[in-house]
Amino acid sequence: MKNVLRILGIAAVIGLAIAIFRAVRQYQEDSVFDLTPAVNNNAGSSGQRGSISPELLSMLADPGDKGPVELMVDANGKEWLVNRRNGYRYPIEDGIPIMLLEEGEKNKDESLIQK
Repeated sequence: MKNVLRILGIAAVIGLAIAIFRAVRQYQEDSVFDLTPAVNNNAGSSGQRGSISPELLSMLADPGDKGPVELMVDANGKEWLVNRRNGYRYPIEDGIPIMLLEEGEKNKDESLIQK
C-alpha cells in the first residue's frame, strides 16, 4: 500500500511540474507580443500611416448603412474612420476602430457629407 501511495505522490508531483512548465511557456509566448515597440501616431499627417492596414480598411463598413468608410486624420493628429454619406466619424483608439453607431452619431460632422 505504501508503494502505491508513493507512486501516486510521484505522479502528482510530475503532473504539477508539467502543468507549471506549460503555464510558464504559454506566458512567455504570449508576452512576446507585449514587447513590440510603440508606434508614434503623431509623426506626420499623411493619410494612411499604418495604424490600420489597407486590407482591414477595405473590409470595414459603417454599421448604419453598411457602406465603405475612409481613413481621415484631423488637425490634432487623431485618426477617424469617416462615412461621407452621413458625416459619421468613428474614432480609432490604440489602433482599434470603435465602430459603434453611438460613437458615429456623437462625432457627426456635417461638413464631411459629400453630395
